[in-house]
Amino acid sequence: CRRTPRGTPGMSPKTVPRRDALRKVKFGTTDMMVTEVCGGTMTWGSFNDKEEDAHAQLDRLWELGVNFLDTAELYPVGWNYGALTERWIGNWLKKRTEDGTLRREDVYIATKINPSHIGAEHPTRKNGEPHGYDSEIMHHSCKKSIERMGCEYVDLYQIHWPSRDTPIMSTPTFTPGGVNRFAKFFDEGKAEDFERTVRAMKELIDAGLVKHWGVSNENAYGITMLCAACVRVGCPLPVSCQNDFSILNQTYEESTYEAAYRFGVVGLPYGALCGGTLTGKYFEKTKPKYAAKDADARPLAKCRHRVMAGFQPRYGERRAMQATREVVELAEAWGITPTELSLAWAIGRKCNASVIIGTTTVRQVDECVGAALLDLPEELVKAVDAIHEKYRNPCVFYADKAVWQASEGRRAEDPEE
Repeated sequence: CRRTPRGTPGMSPKTVPRRDALRKVKFGTTDMMVTEVCGGTMTWGSFNDKEEDAHAQLDRLWELGVNFLDTAELYPVGWNYGALTERWIGNWLKKRTEDGTLRREDVYIATKINPSHIGAEHPTRKNGEPHGYDSEIMHHSCKKSIERMGCEYVDLYQIHWPSRDTPIMSTPTFTPGGVNRFAKFFDEGKAEDFERTVRAMKELIDAGLVKHWGVSNENAYGITMLCAACVRVGCPLPVSCQNDFSILNQTYEESTYEAAYRFGVVGLPYGALCGGTLTGKYFEKTKPKYAAKDADARPLAKCRHRVMAGFQPRYGERRAMQATREVVELAEAWGITPTELSLAWAIGRKCNASVIIGTTTVRQVDECVGAALLDLPEELVKAVDAIHEKYRNPCVFYADKAVWQASEGRRAEDPEE
């Protein structure tokens, strides 16, 4: 699952080629030509608590040529959940279209609806209560997202996670009845449940509210059933899958990728830096230069795994930290940063069209976007493979969560001694 490396003949060993400009690629079966990095926004409104900081990052993304943004009605995350991030994006979009910096059609906007009413701002449905993706809530949520962002339409509307009783995020192991799931489920994934979803999505497309649609946190069964339902009811197929994907979690490339590939669904992954773990900053004593990069704007004490260790702790578990140290040392041996290695590796996987970056400072925007200029040599990719074979998806558990959590070492939340 890898693109052909674009090395430069005659270059010395341990050198990574760097291009001058971002590439734009065709986004699957759509006519969208997107940059290989997509601006992520989920911490804007919580970890980033000032709107001007979010706008500064958006400005820098645009200056660097990024034309793809991803958000959700759910955002921000961690705390202060729902709706606010879309409003901040809307304020920025209004400001920048009015001053002539950009036109609406120049930027591709992706957002998501979730099956827990979080951020939906529905007048009667209760926040946190599960629902299926029925016509009424789909129309309501989509129109509210468009209203908040003032964007006229959504380029890519995504199902944030399945409403059925299937695991989400921390494990790929299925057990019926909603085991290993952080949110309540609504249905059991029967044919009629998938048809309900795609009929509602078809209505949004026919109404001109949505250009294309995709899935997120999905597996092979869900992709296959949704695509089969699309064929039955005459709905366009989903075009993308936004799953958790990184050097430390390659489960997507198992059965999910084959299903996506067979139906022409491209990857738009999140989590390529594992919530900041793969930047190396949580090795603050032995490798202090990584935490020092943002010491003023975003000191380590304000970073995710130290501020809110209970939010997505899978990224900072003990075995993940062990693997991360080897990733950091590998990047250093090749003269690049662990951030650059991790993002360039994800971009280079054949299953992905674009990779979502998550930033909290303008400096981070520069480094993350710059990673998309790298073309990793085959030797370096094979070295990443060796780390993967040694640790094999340390950000997820398969059978016993307690055993997984009890591995040797420290978590990212624990200060390095």
